[in-house]
Amino acid sequence: MHLLIIIDAPRLDEDRRALQAIAMGLRDASIEQTHILATQEEDTPVEPLLDTVDPVQTAMPARWWRRSTHAAAVAEQVGTQPIDAIFWSGDAAAVLARDLAATFEVPLIGDTWRAEQVQNASRTPWIDTWIARTDRIGELLRRAVNHGRIVTARPPVDLKVTPRIPGTRPTMIVLDPGQAARDSEYIVDAVAHVTAQRPDVELFFELRGGSGHRLWKKLRQHRLLDRTTVLDHVGWLTPLVARASIVVAPDPSGPARSLLPLSMCGGAAVVAASDACEELLIHDDTSLVLTPGDARAWASALGSLLTDPALRQRLATSGSGRARIACRPDTAMAAWITAVTASVEPASYPIVST
Repeated sequence: MHLLIIIDAPRLDEDRRALQAIAMGLRDASIEQTHILATQEEDTPVEPLLDTVDPVQTAMPARWWRRSTHAAAVAEQVGTQPIDAIFWSGDAAAVLARDLAATFEVPLIGDTWRAEQVQNASRTPWIDTWIARTDRIGELLRRAVNHGRIVTARPPVDLKVTPRIPGTRPTMIVLDPGQAARDSEYIVDAVAHVTAQRPDVELFFELRGGSGHRLWKKLRQHRLLDRTTVLDHVGWLTPLVARASIVVAPDPSGPARSLLPLSMCGGAAVVAASDACEELLIHDDTSLVLTPGDARAWASALGSLLTDPALRQRLATSGSGRARIACRPDTAMAAWITAVTASVEPASYPIVST
């Protein structure tokens, strides 16, 4: 079996570790692969997902009048080897994947990881198989779409638990609060209040996109810039969240949501927003789950974790246990392999309803 994998630049940037684990698992299952990876900047080489697969680099088409020409050029680059199915990850990659599926007349597999994508899924009757990253996303898809099969398949996490010793200097990482900067400034207020009481906390803050400028000013207003490491690249966060004491996720259904299972497997205590599509987050069991916007509540929760190492350890232990079961490499890859191989069963193209 030969699978064509198409990934756009934001997904490649934000989810590289998970996508690499998926590609390795598919390779171990004897599924051959061709990778089409988005070029982030012209003439800049893209790091391959697998050392054994040289990727085809291309921009994702943005204008409809160039789609057919672009798809034909990419199809020629792929070569003459038969393609059995196409998998895409990233909203921008969906268009190219659909065009190439029509060109090769093969099944199309879509990757869905957040609630906002479900609305688009209900209007896209061209997907043979939807892969939902969590059970909650899978439930939303099953209620919204009436075409194709739906499989829940988490990315595998192969990670040894890093012990957190109570009483040592805690490390706090605040993930990107989202694009609504004015509505997310509360999280900076909460962090500032807590760190004023605990100057020993090592603080990392992720700021990306348009929201970063306003929140950066907020950090400066609270005089936090001199003691905060500000990050604007998700790839830098991956090794950090696996070792952090506390991970704060004000927008865990956004692009950085793939870091939550990783951080929980690593043994971090998580404070997250209540609107997350992540069933691993259970209030006062595996995490502290709060309503977005309430700076006092978030400051109180963070303060409790910092002043009560036993609470932090209890949440981390429970969260790690649940996350490691959900993200076990063998069970996670079994779902991905099932989704991919089941998609190539004989069916008419394109799939409209099943």
